[in-house]
Amino acid sequence: ENSRLLARALRCRNILYMLTAAPLAARSAIALCSLAAAGRGHLGVVIRAANLTDPGDCEALCCVRKPVEFVVEQGSKGFLGQVAVLEPEVARRRRVQARLGSAIRDKARVLIAADAGAAELAVIGTVDCVALPAGKGRRAMGPELPQRLLIRNLWVAEAFRRQGIGRRLMDAAEELAAEMHIEFLSLDVLADNEPARRLYEGLGFTDLEPPPVPVPNWLRGALSLGKALAPPGVTAEGSTEMRPM
Repeated sequence: ENSRLLARALRCRNILYMLTAAPLAARSAIALCSLAAAGRGHLGVVIRAANLTDPGDCEALCCVRKPVEFVVEQGSKGFLGQVAVLEPEVARRRRVQARLGSAIRDKARVLIAADAGAAELAVIGTVDCVALPAGKGRRAMGPELPQRLLIRNLWVAEAFRRQGIGRRLMDAAEELAAEMHIEFLSLDVLADNEPARRLYEGLGFTDLEPPPVPVPNWLRGALSLGKALAPPGVTAEGSTEMRPM
């Protein structure tokens, strides 16, 4: 037992050394690999809202997100192979714009899962929550939907999957909807993404546009799923929750 404790302490010391010696972008990658190797059962995960005006939160998110908007970034190659060299602050803003531009533009609330005991913020899961008014969903021919919270970009680092982190992020999204007095969640998922569909269906999401006859998943493409939330003070069974006076 003492030898195992000593080995674990040495691993933690090595992790801390790597985190303090490496640049921020590399530290996040090192933290993800090292935390996974150390054993998830001994570490706590905290779910919280990211602050998109905080440089630390933005950089931690940028480390795990791919660019979704075309932006000339530091080191990008342009005309005749010229490499872009930018001022540090300009490079930072463009890095954020490329990876978080849509979240900032849509005023998304980004929830992050991170290790509670890590010396540096290492994001191991994220989900975006966008408040939408009542109206049509993604398809113009789809049903009318109530005011809702759109769930998108649910992601968990591969080394931490199948450990309940995705479910915890979705639970946090439901709590956020309740805080915003929104009683409906919606999301889109590829029909052939079986793991994601199992997660969402297990959480109570249903198909908003079920076909009248069975259709192969490859033909349906993306599915629109939704979930009605119980109003505040009402349980899932429909009874009123008794609150202490």
